[in-house]
Amino acid sequence: MIVVYIVLGVAAVIAVLALLRGSSSGDTCLPENVTDDDICLLAQQGRKIQAIKYYRKLHGTGLREAKEAVERMIETA
Repeated sequence: MIVVYIVLGVAAVIAVLALLRGSSSGDTCLPENVTDDDICLLAQQGRKIQAIKYYRKLHGTGLREAKEAVERMIETA
């Protein structure tokens, strides 16, 4: 019986890790021809997190720099 609980626990951990890995990288695939204007539009639509992810992927920046850039886009729009 203990073996069953161990197997179920390991399976649960694997499932959680797969979900975490999928959620962190699933949205970062850039559609073709994404521009800063597209990113700005996402941010204005309230999809700021996705806009930051796209900005990071497009420009190869860190989280802080991307967040600040997206916030500047919102302010100037």
